[in-house]
Amino acid sequence: MDLVFVLVEPARPENVGAAARAMKTMGFSQLRLVNPCDLSREARWVAHESSELLDQAQQYPSLQAALADVDFSIASSARRRLDHDDYLSPAECRMALAGKAASVQRAALVFGRESSGLTGAELALCDAATTVPLAVAQPSLNLAQAVMLYAWELSALRSVEAPRTDTPALPHVRAALHDTLTRLGVGREENLHRWADEALARFDDRDLGMLMTLLKRL
Repeated sequence: MDLVFVLVEPARPENVGAAARAMKTMGFSQLRLVNPCDLSREARWVAHESSELLDQAQQYPSLQAALADVDFSIASSARRRLDHDDYLSPAECRMALAGKAASVQRAALVFGRESSGLTGAELALCDAATTVPLAVAQPSLNLAQAVMLYAWELSALRSVEAPRTDTPALPHVRAALHDTLTRLGVGREENLHRWADEALARFDDRDLGMLMTLLKRL
């Protein structure tokens, strides 16, 4: 499984450099940037022997474009929002991704702006949401600190066993689920639709295979 880290409109080059350094130390190399600040020498100085991640980082005009080839995306948020009801902890993110080794080819972890995080519309673009349980509400984690925390937690994914080959791809299961909900008259604006989508985040490959069989029977 490819795992990409997406930073949406980072404003401080030092944070981008520190995020690249955190990713490299934990074995990750795919960085995507949405409308980033100028990656000046401050970013490269903080990156400290991780500048190749900055050189190779792909830039996009919108989060939607950055996620166009992603099968499963998780949005990081410092606070719970109405756009998602179920928020995974960092450890639950690792378990969710580990369980989808066969059904997901590329996953993304999305981080928002330093000052305001992700918008509601950007959160809605992602398949799942995550937040870090904090002892106090303020101050929240710095952007680079959050990237470091998740990179460390997800570094264990490198030891995940080779996936099975008979598991349906998550995008196909999601499309079949949406089709069934539409046939049942469940609109995208309804809570049931959102709850069904969020349930997929916690399903592993075996669960997804069972669901796909059930949807075909229906």
